[in-house]
Amino acid sequence: MVFTHSFLPYSTERLILRKFIDADIEQFLSYRQDPEIARYQSWSMFSYSKAKSFIDEMQTLKFGIPGEWFQIAIAEKQDNSLVGDIGIQVYLENPTTVEIGFTLDRKAQGKGYAQEAVQALIDFLFDFEGINQVIAITDARNQPSINLLIRLGMKLAHSLEVEFKGQWCIENTFILEKEDCLL
Repeated sequence: MVFTHSFLPYSTERLILRKFIDADIEQFLSYRQDPEIARYQSWSMFSYSKAKSFIDEMQTLKFGIPGEWFQIAIAEKQDNSLVGDIGIQVYLENPTTVEIGFTLDRKAQGKGYAQEAVQALIDFLFDFEGINQVIAITDARNQPSINLLIRLGMKLAHSLEVEFKGQWCIENTFILEKEDCLL
């Protein structure tokens, strides 16, 4: 199942959610090479060639293929400059469930951009694509992400001790059910 509705590009009050474009590469590399940004992410540092390959793939990949991660670029509406991205994966074993993740450039943090972008994506998923559950997994030490997930209405479902990047940590799984958004 590839999503049936055209979502991208999508505008919010201050942002554009869109596919990556070639002009994004320098800004993408800038925040993806920031060790503080990468600290809680599954990826490590990006080389230029890896970033170029990634952006090329995201430009052609279909949005919503179960089992495949897709990254949505988050850009400022005013000048279309990249400030971050949202990852989304429809679960292969349950295509009514998606997992999301998000990354924002440090310069874009603290402005409400992540909440604005992720809320727009969640609204789309629940309204148009038959998604019943959105999941986000974060390191328990990543308090800004936890705060955002709570503001979005997500509930802590469970915590698990895991090894991540060679360290033991607590991984929190947050869930938002469609039915909870309809109340």
